[in-house]
Amino acid sequence: MKVLITGISGRVGANLAFQLLRKGYEVRGVIFPGDPKIEKVRKLGVEIYEADMNDAESIYQACNGVDAIVHLAAQMKQGNSTVQRMCEINALGTLNVLEGAVRSSRKVQSVLFAGTDQAYHPFVSDRTTFYEDHPQQPIDIYALTKLMSEQMLYTYQRQYKLPIKIMRFGSVIAGDEPLELFYPAWLDLYVNQEWTAPGRAPWFGADKVEAARTAVAEALKTPNGVCAVTDAEGNSWGLPFTDVRDTVAGIILVLESKDAVGQAFNLVGPAATPFVKVAQLIAANTDRPYLEVKMPFLWWFNVSNAKARSILGYQPQYTYEDMLQAALAFRRGEDIGVVPV
Repeated sequence: MKVLITGISGRVGANLAFQLLRKGYEVRGVIFPGDPKIEKVRKLGVEIYEADMNDAESIYQACNGVDAIVHLAAQMKQGNSTVQRMCEINALGTLNVLEGAVRSSRKVQSVLFAGTDQAYHPFVSDRTTFYEDHPQQPIDIYALTKLMSEQMLYTYQRQYKLPIKIMRFGSVIAGDEPLELFYPAWLDLYVNQEWTAPGRAPWFGADKVEAARTAVAEALKTPNGVCAVTDAEGNSWGLPFTDVRDTVAGIILVLESKDAVGQAFNLVGPAATPFVKVAQLIAANTDRPYLEVKMPFLWWFNVSNAKARSILGYQPQYTYEDMLQAALAFRRGEDIGVVPV
């Protein structure tokens, strides 16, 4: 079976390609022109198509003659890019993939799409657990483009009987990334830029912005610190982290399952992880100082993987402790079965 992977140079794409090749699949990958990670992809031994996702004809060619498509390519955040560019890559790119699938000279057996838990609007303080049937209410353009793409897949399923499969990822980490989280600069990015951008309504309440900025300013005095973030009452922030190896195992289950057609699955780690616990683990295994940060609000949510467990037999193996031990081994130069980010 020949599988096309868009976004093959990313942490998920490269590791998926690596595992598919080990299982005997043929792999073709789409990589954007000038991607500095192209040598990493070449070393995998896959067929490479260099194409921008908004270049319809090039994407049609990449899709032609494959048995399955795993569409991972996306513009994650605006950064120096525009919201228009994000829509081009994410939404228009998905449309081009779907058109490429229906135009292919070989019948495509399945089209897998990488959605996001951000479309659920996970910026909550009420310890919500999100299931696949939870209303999707995007709070930013990235999540909106992912929801638009999901609706495109369902439309192509209805119109062309295209066998589509949707996967919703959370925070996927790989290599030594488990040791590199929760710097004060990360908190600063969210509080002072993402969540309180000019004209934007802070999801946690405008009345808490000043106190939040004060807490961040204090944390920034220790730039190398690892932030153990809690609310004013000491309740830890928390969210699900997923080891890339679990993500890849889940994708392969979706790819190979006939029962996955027309379905959406949350492919996330075992459970939500408290930030305080993560901070303690990182501080204990690095030279970064442990830093208690009290914010004026709680951010904690979980994403259920029960449906993936029940239908696919998905069994995420890696807790944060496991990820951290693998990260330490990775830094020692040991082979942990992961393609570097």
